[in-house]
Amino acid sequence: MNKGPIKAACGAVLAASMLAASGAALAESFHFRVTSALPPTHGLWVGFYKPWMEQVEAESDGRITFTAFVSGELVRAANEPDALEQGTVHIAAPLLPSYDPSSFPMSEVAMLPLAKSSPHIGSRAWKALIESDVELQDGKTFAELEYGRHGLKGLPATISDEFSISTTGQRFESISDLEGVTIRTPTRIHEIYARKAGFNSITMPVFDLFDAMSRGAVDGSLLFISDWTGYGFEQLFEYTVTDLSLGHFSSLMGMTQAQWDAIPEDLQQIMLDAIDDNIDKGADVWAERRVSTIEESKAQGGEFISVHDLNPEVAERLQSAMEETWFEYIRILEEQGAPGTELARLWRDIVIEHGGDVPEAIHDL
Repeated sequence: MNKGPIKAACGAVLAASMLAASGAALAESFHFRVTSALPPTHGLWVGFYKPWMEQVEAESDGRITFTAFVSGELVRAANEPDALEQGTVHIAAPLLPSYDPSSFPMSEVAMLPLAKSSPHIGSRAWKALIESDVELQDGKTFAELEYGRHGLKGLPATISDEFSISTTGQRFESISDLEGVTIRTPTRIHEIYARKAGFNSITMPVFDLFDAMSRGAVDGSLLFISDWTGYGFEQLFEYTVTDLSLGHFSSLMGMTQAQWDAIPEDLQQIMLDAIDDNIDKGADVWAERRVSTIEESKAQGGEFISVHDLNPEVAERLQSAMEETWFEYIRILEEQGAPGTELARLWRDIVIEHGGDVPEAIHDL
């Protein structure tokens, strides 16, 4: 993946350079500019996107190459759809639909709290949802309703580890403790959960969190433990409640549908096969980082408390908020004319099919 000068984009579809090989037919080659808001040490970048690009370059015999721009140096987080449409970049790795729920309201379904999950369960379920052929509304699938209407092609990628609740030291020993802290929430779903649980909440991207906690503007965050090292949060978090699977951050790889359609089928298949080959490997990175991060934090005095060991009144509040979040999300989608109940049922069934579980009341949805 070489990094060269940025050339002006000419429409939505990449111009293909033509390569000739002694008597063989001309073959198209594609050079894609890739934007990522992730730092180069982030688990998704190290575990999925970087090895995916390397595999595609190798297996396409150089017919596909990439220039990658990380840490939002070319396109700021949440601006990826506009950058794709304008041709500034050709692939968003990742596309972050959950930062724009007004445009992508259904992608938040992956962030609904679960009774049981893991990076592997979440990633396989998310991939299955994006690839699902189940028609949810007007004969359209999840991907067609959510990404196709924006002219985008959504490609599965490894999803995040499960979210937990962490603070800079504030403990949850009573209901008043919950109500006395300000927690950063990354998305609308987590804001709903925080409200149901009784927290004060501030919604902000993860990229602004370290500074906010350092200044005391927030007391903690909903975040997945395996992501701490990507931003230095292990230096700040001192208290974490575990055994709450508060959903997975929904991100995916995106390009315009026009660009995807311009890629020959054999190259498309190489790209899709590389996704299949790296989904679980990316989840392996999250699982390994979670273990090592917990060990490192404990060595520095970090405390990890199971929700089952909390004051029963506190545990009940945190767990009942999970079910309430599902029903609130369904209501919001249906008020917007989206298939809230149908989507929730589909996600529930996919999660269970891949070895996970949902809060008890959702079984009867």
